[in-house]
Amino acid sequence: MKVTKEAIQATQQSVDHWERMIEWVSQQDPEWITDYHYMEVEIGESWYSEDCPLCEHFLPDPDAPCNDCPLRVVFGQCIDPLALNAWPNVRWSRTWGEWLEAAEVMLFQLKTTLKLLKEASDA
Repeated sequence: MKVTKEAIQATQQSVDHWERMIEWVSQQDPEWITDYHYMEVEIGESWYSEDCPLCEHFLPDPDAPCNDCPLRVVFGQCIDPLALNAWPNVRWSRTWGEWLEAAEVMLFQLKTTLKLLKEASDA
């Protein structure tokens, strides 16, 4: 994994992004159907790549692989259903309650990736 200041910064921004989304969703009825458009209107961001700081930095071309993304290096690509990455579980959540459970795992994965980056940068 390439440890750069930019990778650490983008990962921290992703942690912050998921914390904001989780905070907002925790105030929604857990039985309601998920709707990323509604979230975007309400808080100005969603769980898709156009709002992801890691994707902004490591996926400049949507048709190119995000090979250097630290989250992909640790947990696999977000769009790979066979990877350990939690994003597909967020993506396919039917209710806000399911979304919240999956997003907590996603946040844990991002925090783990950030910790590994920081430890590697100190080495």
